[in-house]
Amino acid sequence: MQKLLSPFFALLVSLWLINLGGGLQGTLLGMRADLEDFDLYATGLILSSYFLGYMISIFIIPPFINSVGHIRSFAAFASLSSAATLLHAVFIDPSVWFVLRTITGMCFGGLILVGESWLNASTSNENRGAVFSVYMVVILSASALSQILVNLTPVTSYDLFILVSVALSVSLVPLTLGRRIAAPEIQSNERMSYRALITTHPLGCLGILTSGLVNGVLWTMMAVYCVRIGLDTADTSAVMFALMLGGMLSLWPAGKLSDVIDRRKIILCTSCSTLIVSLIFIIDFEGSAAFMPYLAGALGLSAFPLYALASSHINDYLKQDEFVPACGSMVLLYGLGALIAPIASAFFMSLLGPNGMFVFIFSMSVPLISLAAYRISQKEALPSEERSDFVFDMPKVTPSVSPLDPRNQEAEELSEEVMSEMDDEEKEALPL
Repeated sequence: MQKLLSPFFALLVSLWLINLGGGLQGTLLGMRADLEDFDLYATGLILSSYFLGYMISIFIIPPFINSVGHIRSFAAFASLSSAATLLHAVFIDPSVWFVLRTITGMCFGGLILVGESWLNASTSNENRGAVFSVYMVVILSASALSQILVNLTPVTSYDLFILVSVALSVSLVPLTLGRRIAAPEIQSNERMSYRALITTHPLGCLGILTSGLVNGVLWTMMAVYCVRIGLDTADTSAVMFALMLGGMLSLWPAGKLSDVIDRRKIILCTSCSTLIVSLIFIIDFEGSAAFMPYLAGALGLSAFPLYALASSHINDYLKQDEFVPACGSMVLLYGLGALIAPIASAFFMSLLGPNGMFVFIFSMSVPLISLAAYRISQKEALPSEERSDFVFDMPKVTPSVSPLDPRNQEAEELSEEVMSEMDDEEKEALPL
């Protein structure tokens, strides 16, 4: 394993620091916005603006990276996001925070795109699965640990903003001093028509949209919920840590089960679990505060694997030339859900109180459960030998993940092999 990871150890350290700072910033802004008495709708807009920036980055960042290079792009995005973080502490204003959070989303989209494309260039087809499993552990462990850092200083001070800025700035050091790796040019992926995708893969599309809606709420509004019900910083930190830890622990078993059992049944089970845990939060039984971290962990276990399960379900039915366009559409579909989620949940919370957030999650789970149950009853499962391998993917991953699919790599290698065996006349006869 040491030999496998040594070529890109510095890159993984940089990405770990980026996600450490990003995870802390997301929780910090939710808590601080509520403590500053921001309007609940304003808080929802601020937290959703991260996903707005992230979606914008998909369209505008690739040409920039190709023109200036990966290292300089990484440095620019990290520096800009570090500066935006500090400005949150200077200008305590919802409108300013909305703009700053949008900029942060764009920067993080660029940072992850640089990291993934670079990591992809440093791996072979034989070790790609192992390397990207480590990559997902790096991301999720940093996000979980960042929740503990909330306890270091009072949320009302500017110290935590400084800590986020330090993590983002220091992330430049390992990457810029590490061994140079030739990263590929990043292509702007074409996208499959949503009408075609939804018509052909209704369950997978609804699963991805629901994942965006549910996970978008959990990533952004869970800390706001904790503050609103009166939890202190330590308890809020414990809840957020348990939520992230549950998500990290769920990916591998959910993926392995879906490789041997009908993926639709795993989607149904995880959705039912999400609904049940949400219902427990809604009921708010006596003594629930003491068990809040355990419930949050169960919610992370249930909700976070949904994107990977739904996208893998769609991948099972895709042809070779459909994967990249479908991948781009799936990422944007998730982003749309995540963009809407904080604003919609803020409406539910203003109408029904803090538990309205879980009424929203409950409501979003019902259509997916209904469709999954219907599809299972109407259509036979795809034989296991015809399914694609489960990809341990989280929705934070950008469209650059499309080249990581083994089918794309195998097709590329096969194409190169065929081309090498052709003579010049045969190559010239090929259509351009």
